[in-house]
Amino acid sequence: MAAKAIVTSYINCTGQCQWDQLPTYSATNANWWINGNPARIPQAGDGTVEDRLPNMPSLLNRFDTYSFNIRNIVAEHDRVVVEAMATGYGPLDLVYVNNVTMSFVLDGDGKITSQRKYPD
Repeated sequence: MAAKAIVTSYINCTGQCQWDQLPTYSATNANWWINGNPARIPQAGDGTVEDRLPNMPSLLNRFDTYSFNIRNIVAEHDRVVVEAMATGYGPLDLVYVNNVTMSFVLDGDGKITSQRKYPD
């Protein structure tokens, strides 16, 4: 499967909260970097997919509805850049909207080895 299709599938699984499927997309010890100052944003900086994925359900399942939709995607060989919008609603009047730009690098087996995330 081409890099663009793999990353599209990964984003779709995230948007559908299919947490058990996400580890299958990444190589062992894949890097997941998040933009920001770690002194102000604890999750900013380098981390591994193994460390970050277990936190996703508790962060995103708190919404009554959640979606993560691709707005633009460009791929060349093993590299993919995505512009996406994460949206969560509820409970009550809680609203979450975050535009995110992400870059991915995949290995020869089609596994994500690097993910860089630039949220709003």
